[in-house]
Amino acid sequence: MAVQTLVSRRLDPGLPGVVTVGAVEAGRAANVIPEQARATGTIRATTPAARALLCDGLRALAESVAATHGLRAEVTVSEGTPPLVNTDAAAAIAQEAARTLLGEAALRALATANMGGEDFACYTERMEGCFLRIGTLGDGRSNAGVHTPRFDPDEEALFVGASVLAECARRASAARR
Repeated sequence: MAVQTLVSRRLDPGLPGVVTVGAVEAGRAANVIPEQARATGTIRATTPAARALLCDGLRALAESVAATHGLRAEVTVSEGTPPLVNTDAAAAIAQEAARTLLGEAALRALATANMGGEDFACYTERMEGCFLRIGTLGDGRSNAGVHTPRFDPDEEALFVGASVLAECARRASAARR
């Protein structure tokens, strides 16, 4: 079984998941077999159970491939950011806040699950919350994506985001009374 089959063969097909090997390091000489090699990457999932399944599967896969070749694998899986889970109640508050301030046309559902790693997920592990994406694509700006050297946000979005977050806080406070 190869790394890419962890998602396709082990994970529920209705759940997105990502296992990426992003770097492989070994020896420096073309004619010498290195004593050690190191591979690093990332695991992303949309639920804690799916993430645990992928982490356990990766560990078992690396150890069994190494054993097949008479080698030993040391597998360290650091947790990284957990899956970001928006609660229904917090999402409803955020949608109403955005709808009230910006109108129905401003709300857009993502076409697919976002598999990015987001540290906001650490908050939503401990309390109800909702991660919002505030559009930053202004007129005449490139749609380069946020984690690229060409990212050019419309800074007016900061004021829009602050207004929406303030309205979210107002509505959440009113709901707790």
